[in-house]
Amino acid sequence: MEKPLVSICIPAYNSARYIEKTVRAALKSDWPNLEVLVVDDGSEDETVPVLRRLASEDGRLRVLVNETNLGMTGNWNKCVKEARGEYVKLIPADDLVYPDCLKKTLPPLLKDPEVRLSICGTDLINEEGRVTGSYAHWPAAGVHDGAKVAKASLLFNNFFGNPVCALFRKADFERVGGFDEEIVYILDFDLWLKLASLGKVAFRKEKLSGFLVRNDSNTGRMIGSGRRIYTAEHRRLVEKYREGGAFSLNGAEAAFSVFWRAARNWIILGYMKILARR
Repeated sequence: MEKPLVSICIPAYNSARYIEKTVRAALKSDWPNLEVLVVDDGSEDETVPVLRRLASEDGRLRVLVNETNLGMTGNWNKCVKEARGEYVKLIPADDLVYPDCLKKTLPPLLKDPEVRLSICGTDLINEEGRVTGSYAHWPAAGVHDGAKVAKASLLFNNFFGNPVCALFRKADFERVGGFDEEIVYILDFDLWLKLASLGKVAFRKEKLSGFLVRNDSNTGRMIGSGRRIYTAEHRRLVEKYREGGAFSLNGAEAAFSVFWRAARNWIILGYMKILARR
């Protein structure tokens, strides 16, 4: 029986410094039915020539180049929309998927249609490739109620993790409307909340992906100079999910969530600066 097609989707913009390593890591996946799709959002550096060279070496790599710049949210939505796979892993252009990631994170989705997200453990790595830590996901492995995880994530910590941690069905992505065009910085967190609210989330503790920690990344800018915007977007998410759905927050919980998000921005900023220098 043929294995379902999985798309590793990589939205890129001025990513020449990192894109080859990211793409080659994705192509090393041991899942037998794979496409790697990169959608470039009008890069002004050497991203596209690098991608075209890689595509000439491996037919599983598809490269699309936008005629006009769509911005991060628009390009991320297009990347998933253009995917041919039934299952999608969307990763930033500087992160890494380890070879056995898909083989070990697909089974919960294949086994149970109520599982909407499959999350793996993630190494934090610096630009030299050294592991400097790991992401703090949901504390217990296994399959959990999505609404419970979503509410706890809004209150305390994004227990889902970064995009490179997650695997989901393209059909579920379309069902929830994809990435919200009005959410600029924490668009992935919003998507995880929407998908989790549909059913269950599977967590695997094993480190099967790598998240690059660098101060000039979107995450670094967001936690640094953009932290006020980040906190404002978190407040919007709190209000968005207070309006109803699979879970709700009372007034005290909503206020705590925003306060704790602002405080955590400072903590994470210091942590990232330390890790990026190791």
